[in-house]
Amino acid sequence: MSDPGLRGHLVASRLAGDVATSPRWTLDNCAKLVDGQPDYTFGLPDWRDADLDDAVAAVRAVCGGDPSAAADPYGPGFIDPDLAVAAVAVHRDRLAAVARGGGARVLLATGHPTGLLPHYGAIARALQATGSELLAPLDDVLLAPEPGPRGRRGIRFLDGVACVHDGAALRHTHLARFMEAMLDELGGGPGVVDLVVADHGMAGAAIARGLATLSIADVNDPALPLAQVRGRTDAVLPLDDNLAPRLFLPVTAAVLDWNGG
Repeated sequence: MSDPGLRGHLVASRLAGDVATSPRWTLDNCAKLVDGQPDYTFGLPDWRDADLDDAVAAVRAVCGGDPSAAADPYGPGFIDPDLAVAAVAVHRDRLAAVARGGGARVLLATGHPTGLLPHYGAIARALQATGSELLAPLDDVLLAPEPGPRGRRGIRFLDGVACVHDGAALRHTHLARFMEAMLDELGGGPGVVDLVVADHGMAGAAIARGLATLSIADVNDPALPLAQVRGRTDAVLPLDDNLAPRLFLPVTAAVLDWNGG
């Protein structure tokens, strides 16, 4: 798909352009980030010396638009489709380099399996076909229970992608502890994993360890944009991250177009 075609699809599907995530939701999450709430810090330390203006500015820089200046704080949010298309090209070029090199150790993980699992699964298959090793640390291992009502959670790899489960169902999570546990199992960070492809706390924990990471972030996920503007990463792809998987198919095709650049 050409870049104009991809841009048009992002806007028509509401993966970018006007998106369902309201400006008020984004501002609330920015406040929770700088308050240090683990569901919003994604395992990254930047919240410790950031204020609300810093978080909002990071969202503005990486996602486009200004949630603090929206005419209707409860209406649609905004992700600049041109910034999204440019970030898709970054993902494509990084994946192409890994595919050409062969032999890379790659870890894929998602906290949003109902939206992003098929996208990551296609990337996993493509990289494996070109000689990359798909890592699967702690596959089917239950972790210690979390404090509070969430109960025990484990990691299970589906189609090469780490997901969180409760023994019966896949679960949505923003927490970093699952990626942290997987990286600990592998022995640390750089030199152990060549590339991480992930979102939410799965991506944040990898970025915090200094790993090359391709990530997806909705406009209300300010921790990853804040990490990018502070130079911890350079491959945050802003998209609505939990729409029907079929809507991601053109994005998947674009990032797997090894000759598309």
